[in-house]
Amino acid sequence: MAEYGKIIVRQRILTLFICCLLVRNYCKAGTVTTKSTLTARIGFHPTDFECTYTVDADENVHAGDISWQIENTTGSENFETLAEFSPPDAHGKHNQFASTATGSDFKSRSVLYDVVNSGVNTFTAVFRLNEIRCEDEGNYRCVVGFSTSSGSYTKSSNVSLMVTVPAEKPYRAPVPLPDVIEECTKVQFSCTANVGKPPGNIKWWRFKPNKAVPDHLGELSTTPTMVEDVCVYNLTSSILAYTMSRNDDQSVFRCSVSNDLVKADKDYDNPHEDTKTIRVLYKVGSPIIEVTPNKTEFTAGSFVILSCNANGYPSPLIDNHINYLLWTFTPHGKSDDVILISNNGLLSLENLQHKDSGRYTCTAHNGFNGKTFSSSNHVDLSIHPGILNFFELSNLRCTGPVICNSPEFSNVDKRRTSQYHLEL
Repeated sequence: MAEYGKIIVRQRILTLFICCLLVRNYCKAGTVTTKSTLTARIGFHPTDFECTYTVDADENVHAGDISWQIENTTGSENFETLAEFSPPDAHGKHNQFASTATGSDFKSRSVLYDVVNSGVNTFTAVFRLNEIRCEDEGNYRCVVGFSTSSGSYTKSSNVSLMVTVPAEKPYRAPVPLPDVIEECTKVQFSCTANVGKPPGNIKWWRFKPNKAVPDHLGELSTTPTMVEDVCVYNLTSSILAYTMSRNDDQSVFRCSVSNDLVKADKDYDNPHEDTKTIRVLYKVGSPIIEVTPNKTEFTAGSFVILSCNANGYPSPLIDNHINYLLWTFTPHGKSDDVILISNNGLLSLENLQHKDSGRYTCTAHNGFNGKTFSSSNHVDLSIHPGILNFFELSNLRCTGPVICNSPEFSNVDKRRTSQYHLEL
């Protein structure tokens, strides 16, 4: 049995040797490797196509046996040579681009590096594509021809190049439709942009006055499918029925674009276009009245300032025959109003007397598109007789009901000040 086993082993070795002679694929020791995929950004962004090959002890690679090829457009697995390389020990022949239209095109924007020894029986051939174009996307392969004592063979490795494109600023600033906007109007915004490759997204923002961070209003929900050799993906995003309110007045709406190549720290800072400042027409609200000093009861002779303002657009502070602020006065116990002269809502009241007690009403007016609106608010002021203290009495001319020569007057002091009243 032992002898039989030896016979079987010898037969198998002989069979393998014969196969190596007849079918060289069984004995191909050389290898060729590349990355399976490369990603390159369009424009001047150098990209290296690196091919590493190994040779066995009894193998040789001659000048011109190393090449980078590109799959042409006539069909799958139909490659044409871009450039040929020579191994480090080759003499008299150098790296060169193919003398074809494709080879010339790549020569104008590429560099061929000398093949280098990158390890034991290992070598690397690199060509660098400096300027990336959309049409460069596709399949490439590195091919190496090996020579042995029994013949020659080739091996190859394929790499797929994907060209990426940054998202771009929208083509134009979004414009609201309609462009004359009243409160509660439904408005449409549209934005068209090249969202780049891989296709990105369009987002909408609203910036309000005195608010640093905008409100995110929404984004495009669909993304197109990528197509080879297509680098422009124009998408349109719309806000179809945004209901405007007075809170949107003086806001700015932004359309921003981003993809994997364009990502700002803050999403709303990506390439964008803004609307002009949006003005929303809305009727005046209830006026806000401020009293200075901040009280409603005063002594005779006081000086008081009343200020009035109201929100609305157009603003009542415009002060014309449609948009204005009006002060009126109704004395206590009476029904007739008196129109007061103010300075755009600012009313100065000097030397107030008891007769000036009553209701002070501010009415705000505005109008737009043939409609007028008004809104009122009021404040009640009471003016009381003044109380003369000791120091005021000392400088008072003694007339009227006060008897100057009376003991009560001559002996007045701080403790008795409250006994002496004089209506001013």
